[in-house]
Amino acid sequence: MTEYYPCVICGEEQVRTVYDPQDRDYERFDRACQHCPRCGEFWLNLKRINDALPQETQVKLSAWVREQNMLNKIPEIDGDQIKRIATMPIPSPLERADRILIHVVRHQKSLNEIINHCKPELQAISYSQNQDELDYLVKSLVDQGFLEYIDKIYVDQDLLESIDGGYRVTLQGHKRYGELHALGAASTQAFVAMWFDPSMQDAYEKGLEAGILKAGYDPVRIDGVEHVGKIDDRIIAEIRRSKFLVADFTEQRGGVYFEAGFALGLDLPVIWTCRKDDIENLHFDVRQYNCIDWTEPSELAERLTNRIGEVIRMGPRQVSDQE
Repeated sequence: MTEYYPCVICGEEQVRTVYDPQDRDYERFDRACQHCPRCGEFWLNLKRINDALPQETQVKLSAWVREQNMLNKIPEIDGDQIKRIATMPIPSPLERADRILIHVVRHQKSLNEIINHCKPELQAISYSQNQDELDYLVKSLVDQGFLEYIDKIYVDQDLLESIDGGYRVTLQGHKRYGELHALGAASTQAFVAMWFDPSMQDAYEKGLEAGILKAGYDPVRIDGVEHVGKIDDRIIAEIRRSKFLVADFTEQRGGVYFEAGFALGLDLPVIWTCRKDDIENLHFDVRQYNCIDWTEPSELAERLTNRIGEVIRMGPRQVSDQE
């Protein structure tokens, strides 16, 4: 059954809401999927979301859902997930502007494509509270020469048919996009997102860690990093410092999906792995990616080294290791 209600995250009016009646009394719906033009698609547990969200939490959740949709995943939102996302820091204004540029370049169909800066998803990926904040960030990109404003676009010169103006990425903007890639290119760090459980220690040491080291990079996972701040702050900081991210989805931990989505939002390469006996539990849409399905840690290490060489290229530490 489909009805239209405000989005529970951002409050957007008339959002398509599809109730999930599977294995439930049709007179009582506990779960629904909302399709919001700003936030994207997400499932919500109706019994566990009762109160209006603070605006800052709305902004963070909206960005998180968009990042999960980039993974082709429709995330589940409940009270516990909201508490986790609420602790995440909002990126700096410069980083938010960079996210807009990355999103636009990544999705443009041609070099001269005109961008409508009023698209609701741009508010989400830039952590903007409203259109005014998004306008401010877009203007900063114009002031830096990364975007240019096109006042009038004629779709038919003979009939003088036109549409409202928009923005176009400049050559300087493409250069900036390349520089953002270069920041990661200079790193030798690979961030590992995985289930932190004693049963996975061999998988990490003899599989993920060994495969990354053999490929010439320095693996880092958050429980092995010294920090005094909030752990989620450190996760974001270490992902930003990394050249790429390896995400092992064994046991389908929500944090792994979050970290992979955040990396994609920064335009970092993500390498997907999952233990073979758990691959069927991997979200259907995520399975479209070329996921390394492993059985033994030694197999994981070998295949991960090869995949890094194919997708990223071998790192500088490989030479010193051989020496």
